[in-house]
Amino acid sequence: MNKTYITWHYTTHGVAYLKHILSCFYQKENDLPKNFHFEDLNQMELNTIFDNAKDQDGFVFDKVIYLITQQESFDKLSSRRFSYKKNIVHDDTIKIQGLSDIYDEITSNDDLCYNLSKELLFVKEKYPDKLDAFKKSIWRNIQHYPILEQLKWLKEYSNFNNIYKDKLEIVELDINDLRNEKLIANKVNAWLKKDHKKLQKSENIINVSLGSNETQVVWHILSQANQLPSNTRFIKTYDDKSDKKEKRFKPFSIKEIPINLITNIGEDFNLYSDTKSNPRKLVNKKMKVFLESGFSILLLGERGIGKSDIASKASQTLKHKGKLIQANCASFNDDDNKAESELFGYDKGAFTGGLPGGKEGLIEEANNGILFLDEVHHLPILVQAKLMKALQTDEHNKMSIRKMGDSKEIKVVCRLIFATNKTIQELRTLLLPDFYDRIVQHVVNIPPLRETKEDRMKDWSNVWKNLRLPGKPQPPDDEKLNQWIKTLPLYGNYRDLQKIAMYYNAFSNFDDETKTMLNEKTPFYYTKQEFTKYHTIVTELKDDKYNFNTNQTTKEMQADYLFELQKWAVEKFGGRNKAIEHFKLLKDTVTENTFNKWKNKYSLKK
Repeated sequence: MNKTYITWHYTTHGVAYLKHILSCFYQKENDLPKNFHFEDLNQMELNTIFDNAKDQDGFVFDKVIYLITQQESFDKLSSRRFSYKKNIVHDDTIKIQGLSDIYDEITSNDDLCYNLSKELLFVKEKYPDKLDAFKKSIWRNIQHYPILEQLKWLKEYSNFNNIYKDKLEIVELDINDLRNEKLIANKVNAWLKKDHKKLQKSENIINVSLGSNETQVVWHILSQANQLPSNTRFIKTYDDKSDKKEKRFKPFSIKEIPINLITNIGEDFNLYSDTKSNPRKLVNKKMKVFLESGFSILLLGERGIGKSDIASKASQTLKHKGKLIQANCASFNDDDNKAESELFGYDKGAFTGGLPGGKEGLIEEANNGILFLDEVHHLPILVQAKLMKALQTDEHNKMSIRKMGDSKEIKVVCRLIFATNKTIQELRTLLLPDFYDRIVQHVVNIPPLRETKEDRMKDWSNVWKNLRLPGKPQPPDDEKLNQWIKTLPLYGNYRDLQKIAMYYNAFSNFDDETKTMLNEKTPFYYTKQEFTKYHTIVTELKDDKYNFNTNQTTKEMQADYLFELQKWAVEKFGGRNKAIEHFKLLKDTVTENTFNKWKNKYSLKK
């Protein structure tokens, strides 16, 4: 049976990482082992394995399938390709080889930089004695090149072809958003079906840890849905962040993981039990996988959507249940010292006004549990930098923290869950680039209530019951109220439902004289009037809703705007047909097809 290796492109490591993983299999085995667990793998050493290698000297996959999509989609995931441009100049090995000045010239010239042919010609003409050394050094910076240039290097300039010539298959999937799990799942599943016969005859090793957080989740979802070929195994690859010896290339490990990981997790994460909403089902599935990983999690969702409830459920789901410590970063008031002392604690005498014996920080307090940091976009810059270092756990998944005023480190096992009501584009501009990259490892988008209308009446019932109104354990049997609730956009999410419940309950408790003075005969009309008067948000399109960024083309910005416009129109007028009727009165030519194109961002597919 043939052996096939399948992986996504990985923005932070690039194609050299693929070569080094394959080199490990070649060096370690003559056939696929029953279980993978390779540790302390050195990329510097692995880079030379294929120099003088032959097929029969080690294990070689019959086919390597490399999944990619358009460059713009990967650039949205991370800005490192641009912000880390000059890092290669300061690479110790590059300095020793006398290549720093060459790389400085290249990275300062946009016409040269990241164009392999031009770079090599430049070095050949200006620094001919350094050409061989330059060629051998390219792998150290290859992750910053565009994908197609990386593949060109892999196939034409690296030692990859000594072993894998004609064995590499590039599969390009049309995915304009690598944060969209549904889109990724549809595209990957379509490719799997197309190549089903071929893959079914092969033993397939899928590296699920590369690509984006969402591509990782999709592999597990497809496995759970029995959409993968029967002879499939999962592996993950990960760096040892605790190793301080080599700054640029950490030792890494390759480990096999269960293909049915979701069903193997101790207790199901099931915040939305019996939900009919696919976005909520996805939240449940993603949280199951992410909690098992041990890495930090970022929750994205509007105000009032219940992000703290998700953190609470997470603490109950962990096999070794620990306490949940919560903090709102807005309470730090952009004060560096306050934020640092609250999170990391302080030693006695660290600063004037502190407690005489010092104080334990929230991270230490959350040892063996979860620290939930809401409104992370309010976290001061200096504290982001310190927290980023703490997130680099050792081989035992322990964080190293240091109290203010103390020189010794404390080891803590703590799961961090961050939350924000900002969009991912807004968050990118508010956080340090490195801190942003660190906390977006595992992202969960919490859908607003207006996108989960299938569960609306269940949500209403739960809100009513949770308020524990005296003598009223069940929500009222009021058909007009129920029909009205179903039509509301609920921009305040659960808080809006709570207000509706409190208005309704208040009217029920008024005496007859008060009801007469209010000139309202039923609790429904009173509730509707009060809610409309005080709490309905006018759904106008505001400038600050569109936080365009430098990684977007104008075409992508227009597509995003039209997507939001169709959502707004449907919510504003209570459906597409009513929205179309309204615009036709204004002599507009908008149609059902127009709305479909806006919703599906058709302009990006041309």
